[in-house]
Amino acid sequence: MTGATEMKKINSPSKKLTVAVLTVTLFILTSCAVAPTERTRERPVMPDLSDRVITLAPGAPYRPSVMPEEGEWPTRPLTLIVPFLPGGDTDMYARMFAPQLAEVLGQPVYVMNIDGGSGTEGAKRVRGVMNDGYTFLFYHTGNLFANVLTGTTELNYHDFDIATIAMHCNANIFVVRSDLGINTAREFISHIHANPGSLDVATTITGFSFKLLRIAEIAGGFQTNPVHVGGGSMMAPSILAGHTQVGYNNIALFLPYIESGEMLPLWVAANERNALLPDVPTIAEIGIPDGFIGRSYFFAFPRGVDEIILQRLSDAVFEITNDPAFQAQVFDAVGLPTYFIPFGEAQAYLTEKWNSVRGLGVYMR
Repeated sequence: MTGATEMKKINSPSKKLTVAVLTVTLFILTSCAVAPTERTRERPVMPDLSDRVITLAPGAPYRPSVMPEEGEWPTRPLTLIVPFLPGGDTDMYARMFAPQLAEVLGQPVYVMNIDGGSGTEGAKRVRGVMNDGYTFLFYHTGNLFANVLTGTTELNYHDFDIATIAMHCNANIFVVRSDLGINTAREFISHIHANPGSLDVATTITGFSFKLLRIAEIAGGFQTNPVHVGGGSMMAPSILAGHTQVGYNNIALFLPYIESGEMLPLWVAANERNALLPDVPTIAEIGIPDGFIGRSYFFAFPRGVDEIILQRLSDAVFEITNDPAFQAQVFDAVGLPTYFIPFGEAQAYLTEKWNSVRGLGVYMR
């Protein structure tokens, strides 16, 4: 599919890191690698993903509903709220979807970034707007659940009408700055056991990256020093500037610097190796089984929106995630297949996910 839409951004990063942040943002918005270097890996050929769009009931085909009559919804532009700064993984996925949604729905979709409270401020903005279907949220379970577990907010998925689950990501990698002299996961574990708390990890305190780190620390019996640097868009700049030495987040945030040789990936937080970094072991392979958690990205509206709007957005996302060009774009960015849970199953899916993590509060303290 083709199609483009004007993107709107607010709350730019601080001036001190403008150059580094722009580097990250340009990579993410184009979903392309940096220019080849001596250490650049050749990208793998994308496998056939036509049968790998995941649903809550694997093997049960999803049949889109009968669409509303032409012109019922939407009849004017839509605003998609991303509750983080530009340049992070959530922003990346939202900007992948926005032009495709504009094409399928027939109206422009403007992305607005509202940062604050580790995702809470943007989510609250959507919860409080008129439920006419023209302002909606793109968020993920990682920060949403982490904010509840840390007591940052009581805002949870049941405060919204969930239209669909549009992405699930286990493409999180643990990286170190290449000049540290730590070249493998074994060397890292040995170093951190001998020197607890000696390495600073760029993270979002109360956010998903902190939860991911704490789960690995407890499962692996080691201790780092988490440093709050803001959202995902600020992690690579923090590491490159020497303020921190370690990062743990979406592969797309670090891949340009892995390819340039400035960062080294030590493990992937998943059950399977990532296609973009096939030589990097999983966290289980380095001796820390069950030491990670994934996150699911969803589209949501304020409570009380017309059900036909929820269903139509779900159908639009289904069409997009089954498009080969979109599947290739996702694969090239994070090495994963697309993922989809339809309206009608999405709310139950999030309930299941919440019940599986609600006891992890101890990890966050």
